[in-house]
Amino acid sequence: MRRRLAPRLATMVLAAAFTALAGLAGLAGHAALDRTEGWRTRLAGEMTVALRPAPGADADAARAAEVLAGTPGVAEARALDRARVGALLAPWTAGARGPDLAALPRLIAVDLDPRQPARRQDLANALNTAGIDAIVDDHQGWRRSAQELRSRLAAPLIGALMLCAAGLAAAGGLAAGFEASRREAGVRTRIRMGASPLSCLAPIGGAVAIDLAVGVLAGGLVAAAIARPAAFSGAGAEAGGLAAEAGLLAALMAGALLIALVSAFATAARRVQELEP
Repeated sequence: MRRRLAPRLATMVLAAAFTALAGLAGLAGHAALDRTEGWRTRLAGEMTVALRPAPGADADAARAAEVLAGTPGVAEARALDRARVGALLAPWTAGARGPDLAALPRLIAVDLDPRQPARRQDLANALNTAGIDAIVDDHQGWRRSAQELRSRLAAPLIGALMLCAAGLAAAGGLAAGFEASRREAGVRTRIRMGASPLSCLAPIGGAVAIDLAVGVLAGGLVAAAIARPAAFSGAGAEAGGLAAEAGLLAALMAGALLIALVSAFATAARRVQELEP
């Protein structure tokens, strides 16, 4: 007897839908976590020095940058021009422009030597020795914010993947249950003739496995097609970024198929066991 098309299509559509959702959630979550980690890493390699607004602040900023550049553990120190400072502080200064820029502090961006980075106190001591009144920010607060953001992103990502896993398990179980019901008469006959439960289980699981595999493959292709234009990953244009995304998507597809198959075979085994005398 030929298998009905509607249940097969339903199995494929469900498997494809939940696989696509899992793929998109995984790619988006990976990109967000990767960017957050990159932000935290950059902050760890930088410090900012602020000079209070005062007459001659430009000359003081240039001298402070020179002092900091010569401090052990500093790779580079550069004074930011007033326009750059205004752009950076715009969210906190209501976009100060023109004459208002004179009221803003002068900022010096400090890149630390990654091999042996200077400490906050090292920079403060160097400035004090040079007689420069400045505040050194080691970005500890920003790094804590980045770490908190990573933690907040992880919970919804795990929740979305668990929801997709539940949907895939349900799809596999429903497909196996329908196929076992369709083959019930044949299975009963084979069991009475002495066939083992495993030999009765194999045709049911094999038929469902094909539909689930097709659905998972289709879902993975849909996720890949949507994710690339959406540019979830800032490193996506690089070969390494593409390889990482492809590997992640392949792993998610393999996991999706495994979950669906385990559920399908477990359901089929239970139904076959119920038919044993």
